Amino acid sequence: MENSVLTKKLSRLGRLGRNILKRFMYSQMAIYSGFKIAIGKDHPLMQFKIENDPPSIYWVYRIKPSEIDNLAQKLRIPPQFTLCPIRCLNTDEPAYLLTVNAYRVSGLAKGLRAEWSIFVRDSTNTPRYMIVDARSSTSSMDPVNIITKASTVIHKREGNVIHTQIGEGEHAFTSTITLPDHLPSVTSSAEWVTANDYIYWGNGICDRTFYNAGLADARQSLLDSKNSVIKDGTFWSQVVETDPVYILKLNNAIELVVSPWENVG
Repeated sequence: MENSVLTKKLSRLGRLGRNILKRFMYSQMAIYSGFKIAIGKDHPLMQFKIENDPPSIYWVYRIKPSEIDNLAQKLRIPPQFTLCPIRCLNTDEPAYLLTVNAYRVSGLAKGLRAEWSIFVRDSTNTPRYMIVDARSSTSSMDPVNIITKASTVIHKREGNVIHTQIGEGEHAFTSTITLPDHLPSVTSSAEWVTANDYIYWGNGICDRTFYNAGLADARQSLLDSKNSVIKDGTFWSQVVETDPVYILKLNNAIELVVSPWENVG
């Protein structure tokens, strides 16, 4: 009985031919895709990897009750969005939250980044992240300012201590976290994860993201506030309660494919 084509032995010459064909075929597809992007018939897809060293840290804060009703107006958020409560962990009740996230990234952007985000409902009535402040250790791009100028973002791990500094002087956000030997594992709520499907910016432009289990089922640990020292001189300290509800440490890298500025054009 003859072998199926799918199990036919591959010769050295056959491998070489397939290698040449692969390079040619996919290079032509990439050129065609680039042409479609240039004429507005397709969207770019870019790799975006959140590294696991130093680990990505989320400081999750409750928004002050006195700020909830007027915050959207204060931040000049487009009127089609409304602030919404969300569950961070799957054991939570929904609450109005603001997060600070510091991480190292490669791919579409590079270097250290820090972002402040709130949660809003979009036109489909689905909770989404909205980035309201972004800092980067290297120059990058964002749809609000076009160029994100390089600024002070320090996020490093030295032994069992994670040091973070965003900004300078009295207006900086600083955090020193001492990691204990054992940390409890926690699971994000489903809506916390899917909020990443479309990440909005303060002017209404969004990045569409595609992710795998690295984010959908992220390995993350809960840090006790008693193991951290936080000083917050930023504008955002006026909006949130003094102590974070949670400090979360991601224990794995997260690989994303991003369609930047997806709703433009």
